[in-house]
Amino acid sequence: MNKKGFTLIELIATIVIMALILIMVMPSINALLNNNKDKAYEYYGDSLIDAAEIFVGREGEDITSLGTLNFTGCVDITYQDLINSDLIRAYSDKNIDCTNAKVRYTKERNKESYSINLTCKDTTTGETVYSVNDIPNNTCTVTAY
Repeated sequence: MNKKGFTLIELIATIVIMALILIMVMPSINALLNNNKDKAYEYYGDSLIDAAEIFVGREGEDITSLGTLNFTGCVDITYQDLINSDLIRAYSDKNIDCTNAKVRYTKERNKESYSINLTCKDTTTGETVYSVNDIPNNTCTVTAY
């Protein structure tokens, strides 16, 4: 008699092999998913810096209380400034809050730079899911030259 099916032992062996492969692959899949989440926050941070550059260009002399473009020092641009100027949209991931972000525009005589503080928290647990703090201190002043 010619049987063309699998025996129970062959079927169990196949399931065990597939389970072992799955156990070996799952850590890599989890790492890939977590890395992609971080990339989304990094891209959002980059978009905040790009929006801050546009904000500085739009505000011009009004970027500081000095009323001049000839200054040295730094200016903090808040998340809300960028939202109100319609330069960015709120971070759209469910239950994630990134509203305490700020971008610091630093200007020296021949050099400009931008740095960012971005902390995103899960609103349900209060846990920080992403954080980058490139702004070294909280003091920010400007001086006309």
